[in-house]
Amino acid sequence: MFGIPSIGKLLVLGLIIAGVYLFFKAAKRRDISSAGRGQGNSGGSPAQNQENQSDSGSLEMVQCPACKAYIPAKSTCSCGGNG
Repeated sequence: MFGIPSIGKLLVLGLIIAGVYLFFKAAKRRDISSAGRGQGNSGGSPAQNQENQSDSGSLEMVQCPACKAYIPAKSTCSCGGNG
């Protein structure tokens, strides 16, 4: 019933498996990059974000009193609270 598959069928199967793998890899990369873009965006320009950075390259963060989210110290929170 199940014979030895031909080389052509094996190549097609390999291409299908590679296509599915690459599709999911690209989808994961897209999810990670869109999540990263949405979280750290305080609405300020990149120059403003660099002003908040210390020598080590990290930002000083403060907690918004209204929504309890952490935001850069010199920016305002998108919820409208005083950050």
